[in-house]
Amino acid sequence: MNGRIAAAAALIAVLVAALSCPVAAAAPRPQAGGGLALVCLDPGHGGDDSGANYNGVQEKDVNLDIALRARPLIEAKGYKVLMTRTSDQTLSLQERCDIANNANATIFLAIHNNAYTVESEGTETYAYYNSEDGRRLATFVHQEVVSRIKLPDRGVKEAGFYVLKHTNMTSALIEGAFLTNPAEAKMLQDPKFRQKIAAGVAAGIDDYLRDPGRFDEYLLMMNPDATKAAEVQVSYMNTSGGEDIQDVTVEPMSRYTIHVDDPEPNMDLSAMVTSTNGVPIVAERAMYFNFEQGRGGHDAPGVTMPSREWYLAEGSTDWGFRTYVCIQNPTEVENPANVCFMRSDGKNINYPCTLKPHSRFTLDCANVPGCEKADFSVKVTAESPVVVERPMYFKDHDGKSGGHDSPGVTAPARDWYLAEGYTGKGFDTYVLVQNPNGENASVKVDYMLPKGKVVSTVEEIAPNSRKTIHVDEIKGLESTDLSVEVQSSVPVVVERSIYFNYFGITEGTNSTAVTAPSTQWYLAEGFTAQGFDTYVLLENPGEESATAGVEFLKPDGTVKKIDVKVAARSRQTVKVNELDGMGAAEFSTHVICPVPLVVERSMYFNYQGKFGGHCAMGTVEPALQWYFAEGCTR
Repeated sequence: MNGRIAAAAALIAVLVAALSCPVAAAAPRPQAGGGLALVCLDPGHGGDDSGANYNGVQEKDVNLDIALRARPLIEAKGYKVLMTRTSDQTLSLQERCDIANNANATIFLAIHNNAYTVESEGTETYAYYNSEDGRRLATFVHQEVVSRIKLPDRGVKEAGFYVLKHTNMTSALIEGAFLTNPAEAKMLQDPKFRQKIAAGVAAGIDDYLRDPGRFDEYLLMMNPDATKAAEVQVSYMNTSGGEDIQDVTVEPMSRYTIHVDDPEPNMDLSAMVTSTNGVPIVAERAMYFNFEQGRGGHDAPGVTMPSREWYLAEGSTDWGFRTYVCIQNPTEVENPANVCFMRSDGKNINYPCTLKPHSRFTLDCANVPGCEKADFSVKVTAESPVVVERPMYFKDHDGKSGGHDSPGVTAPARDWYLAEGYTGKGFDTYVLVQNPNGENASVKVDYMLPKGKVVSTVEEIAPNSRKTIHVDEIKGLESTDLSVEVQSSVPVVVERSIYFNYFGITEGTNSTAVTAPSTQWYLAEGFTAQGFDTYVLLENPGEESATAGVEFLKPDGTVKKIDVKVAARSRQTVKVNELDGMGAAEFSTHVICPVPLVVERSMYFNYQGKFGGHCAMGTVEPALQWYFAEGCTR
């Protein structure tokens, strides 16, 4: 990684500045149509339950009036509104939760007013215990209401209120004013005062839905066709079985970016990308995040078809890691599935589940008995074809915070290749090998260095288990760029993880290996503007030297071309930022070579304070359909 070291001064200068988004700026709010957020307003009490009743004011009446006033204000901002009641109606607490849950509401806000003593005064807002999303919603609503009605600020608090505990979405509860305080009760009798509370509620909800502040998701699409545009349909499938459609056009020899948060705000979702006019494309998904389990970003290429069987070599709930298995069910029917965890000690644990039609399912592996603190590989089987990905997050792994993600592979193999790897200062590289067989695997690993030197090791892997190889600890590999070739006596699955300190940027990356070199490779993502460094890694596992043609396709259809020499049995690194005309560019990459190569792309970034890195293996050909099991815009 000599090119990376040389970039230190330039990158450090960039990191101290405010950074812009690598793609078009987000729309100011979600638009009507697909992905429209559904807001559930719950006017507290009603019917036989008057709530507080002091100083000539019944709480049930003012709660309902504020909610009815807030509804059109929220709708005017482009959201749907569901009311738990629109009249003086008796509802149990569970009935209120059921209304929101059955409608798959995006957020839930209970509207109340307070009662205690005549001296009590002010506004307070609640979230459920340890709910980061709930606290963010409560904070936005609270700030907007307090700024309008000017009562004493009693703060944002946590409580175990029934409607906060038993709703399935982000929830909050606001107490506007005290009925027991004569002055505040008089204010609540004034329609103008209630209108101010309603306006604050609407503004706070809009603040939250425009910027939940956790995940930014992007779909990157590359059209390598020289003459024909690709008409692309994106189908978003959420956890409840809902499906939304978005249509875009990707011009010839260009790339196109969708900021998924715009059409699909505040969702966990999967995606299916289809070129509907027969022009093959390449698709990737990048996510940038900052939440309680980590800060950084990850990227993954799509897969081109579902399968009944998937394998994931990497996985851990130890060492500060949180691992999730995401399963996309693109079929029209319920789909029984099983997740088998193959622990490093050889013990296997099964977790059966049933997937809703056209949905995405997420399994927090730490909640599986026997996997609470373990290293493991995963095998997923399903009755009908599905798509599987595995995101991992870490808050403090050797002082690093972040996450990485990779799709599964549909079958083990005897040969695997990885173009990227580095063991220099601040970098730790691991090769993960899953043996899903009932017999031992004898695995030869060749590490190919930049000048053609090869270091080889042999690893023995027990049946139905996984093994971790810490490459930095192998003699001769203590500080070097490297690529990897794996050859096994029986079919296995291989991935590679890297944890790094890249000039002050600390995080981790992961890639799934590929089973063969190819004469063509495609990478949909690439960016070199403020805060982003992009590298293209080329591995030549063959016995003859190669000259690869590398094309960078920009959104306006212009193409930058270079030639790169790669010696036999070695690897070469291209830092795209340093190429003429590529210093502040958004692009996709096409690599062509008469000698079969393996190609990956690494990126390091500071994206709006979400600093880290991600890595993705290239794909060998465009396709008409791409699937992504993981996705989040919350």
